[in-house]
Amino acid sequence: MGHDNNNSSGVLIPSAFIIAISLVVCAFVIKSAMIAVKGFGRTIAVTGAATKPISADYALWEGRIETSSTDLQTAYSKMDKQIVEVKSFMSTNGFADNAYSLGTIQINRMTDRQNQQITYSLARVVKTESSDIEKIRNLSTLASSLIEKGVEISSTNPKYVCTKIDDYKVEMIKAATENAKLRAQQLAETTGKKVGAPASARVGVFQIRPLHSQEVSDYGINDVTSIDKEIVCTVQISFMVE
Repeated sequence: MGHDNNNSSGVLIPSAFIIAISLVVCAFVIKSAMIAVKGFGRTIAVTGAATKPISADYALWEGRIETSSTDLQTAYSKMDKQIVEVKSFMSTNGFADNAYSLGTIQINRMTDRQNQQITYSLARVVKTESSDIEKIRNLSTLASSLIEKGVEISSTNPKYVCTKIDDYKVEMIKAATENAKLRAQQLAETTGKKVGAPASARVGVFQIRPLHSQEVSDYGINDVTSIDKEIVCTVQISFMVE
């Protein structure tokens, strides 16, 4: 009997130890869970957005003049005649000589399949820019009239840009932040909480797109095709909840 009692006590002691350890572990897990639950919801994450209509205040235009001939000197002569017409055209439309630039002549030497017949292709670019948007737009529209005068010109669409875009970005970040705080307050009110200070914030990419456009891009949009545009800003903010 004494031998049996010793065996019984030998089994009971480890069992009690295991139970005690288990209780400690369980208490730690429960405490950790309580901390996690308590910590969860201390912040509220929202996205604020702001949109503002803007207008381009600067425009750029360029045209490419081309000519070709099997004789290089003839090609140069043809180019000179076309440049005279281009200068007259620019003057007629209110652009003085110092209001535009003529690039250097680019020469491309081409041969036929037998590598015998040589053709010289010459190209020259005329560029201008101005804060007078309408003046640039009219110039690009009328440029095709040069073709009737024998000028081989390809006119690009003007690029319309806004030079105050950096100022607008600062303004838009502020507006989007205020919108985010308003949204956070509306969400917090449903739980009887109050919105505190921002815990983190991230500004999204800016979308500068044609007015009333719904286009968005992960890399941002910088529209230069339209005069009337809109700038869109988003801000992701996490607010402390009190």
